[in-house]
Amino acid sequence: MNIETVAALNEVIRRGRIEEYIAFEERRAFEEIKRIADSIAEKTHRLKWIWLAGPSSAGKTTFTKRLSAELKRQGVKTHEISLDNYFVDRALTPKDTEGEYDYEHIEAIDLTLLERHLDKLGNGHPIEMPHFKFLHGRREFRGEIIRLQPDELALIEGIHGLNPRITSFVDPRHAFKIYIGARTPLKLDNETRISSTDHRMLRRLIRDHSFRGNPAEKTFKFWPAVRAGEDKWIFPFQPLADMEYNSAMGYEIPVLKPLVEPLIHSLPSSHPGQIKARELLELLGHFTAIDKSLVPEDSILQEFIETPA
Repeated sequence: MNIETVAALNEVIRRGRIEEYIAFEERRAFEEIKRIADSIAEKTHRLKWIWLAGPSSAGKTTFTKRLSAELKRQGVKTHEISLDNYFVDRALTPKDTEGEYDYEHIEAIDLTLLERHLDKLGNGHPIEMPHFKFLHGRREFRGEIIRLQPDELALIEGIHGLNPRITSFVDPRHAFKIYIGARTPLKLDNETRISSTDHRMLRRLIRDHSFRGNPAEKTFKFWPAVRAGEDKWIFPFQPLADMEYNSAMGYEIPVLKPLVEPLIHSLPSSHPGQIKARELLELLGHFTAIDKSLVPEDSILQEFIETPA
């Protein structure tokens, strides 16, 4: 629809054509997922491990589910494995130079257990999947048993999914790597791009509040550490990906705006994140808001805006 700037998007909203644009963007997103699934399906004779990685709030979880669904539609069975469930108990998490827990560190993952589980799966043996409870900072087992059959794929998703320290646990000849990002397709004007980092922070503010019970001040506090972790543990391995997927929707920020503005305004005036808060509010001020009810139920955006059960 030739929408490249925020002004053009606002005009589409004003003219009542936003649902048409949403349908266009969702169709584009589906076709890209299908393209990636097609590429994997062509190689199923040699593949067993699909690695999926990307920075915080890139949409890795929902992308993995949608990729799995498309592969299933093509007759390829999969098992989804989240690296988040392999977090060590909080007391064992590495700490940064400030003495804070460093959740971005690769050793926040129980590498020994993960390697053992992948070895078992690769040899046709069953494993009991762990589940990490973020609110309590503990891992538990619920009796969920999975086994990887010879014609099935393991979709392994997490921020460290391209790190060779983890991907080396399996035979690289049977692996395929995907990087998921969130590069905003719109510009503020013809010359000024919108920061994908700011876009992801808007997503994370909402998700942290809705799903993890974290107030905005906590998200602002830890965001610099998240960004530092991305620069150290995620972005250096992006070139190792076989394919990339961009989860950002052109219509997305108008949906996020009415959800995230109250959270940003709740930040205490003395909080050190106020500078970033003002930047985000200035960005949001350029957009005309739309209601989240316009977002399709199967959209990747639902990962950040749906109401938790």
